Amino acid sequence: MMRLIVCAVVMMGLAVSAMAAQDAQTQQRIDRKAGSLFGGLRVDDPEKEARLKAILGEYLVQMWAWREANEARLAELWSEWNRRRAVVPKDEFPAELIAVQIEELYGALQPAYESFIEQLATELTDAQIDAVKERWSRSPGMKRTYDAYLEIVPDLTDEQKQVIYNRMLMAREVAMLTDSDREIVNIYKRHKVKVEAYVGTLEWAKLHRAFANRGRTPPPTTAPAE
Repeated sequence: MMRLIVCAVVMMGLAVSAMAAQDAQTQQRIDRKAGSLFGGLRVDDPEKEARLKAILGEYLVQMWAWREANEARLAELWSEWNRRRAVVPKDEFPAELIAVQIEELYGALQPAYESFIEQLATELTDAQIDAVKERWSRSPGMKRTYDAYLEIVPDLTDEQKQVIYNRMLMAREVAMLTDSDREIVNIYKRHKVKVEAYVGTLEWAKLHRAFANRGRTPPPTTAPAE
């Protein structure tokens, strides 16, 4: 009987040690993420830093628990998304059907994400929250990708620029639902495909107008009155 009691105590001690090690490992992950997200904000108040880290930790723990429960399904869907995009000639539509399922799966985290942003808003300005979001998906990065499109297509109107900006903003918001670098890249890739299709329609419209106007005589210019 004494031996059984000793074994039970030892097993309990090992379980407690394992939980403590797991908690320490989790805290290290939270600390690293907090450093990358908040490090550039110049928050000089140690108490505010602690509150920010606690807010982030709560969100990350929820995210990681969700991922543990959904990892297999998520991996399956992303693998299928990549497989369907690999066809020749290129056809994004079959992959988009899978992307919709992926986004629906991520949607379970939306309430936790909204709560995370609401809590951040009690500690940070809108500009600081925007900076946090940008750092979260810094590669490829929403603003960097948007600026690249403006360089590639320099003659966009303000309205057309806004369409592209809004699409990249959507990509960044969805990317906030994962801390996987590979998934973040894939999320941006999905939305970049839509931007490039949109730019393609703009270019086609220009070509079509040029074709329609081919051979037409331009209206005569009127000489200014003297």
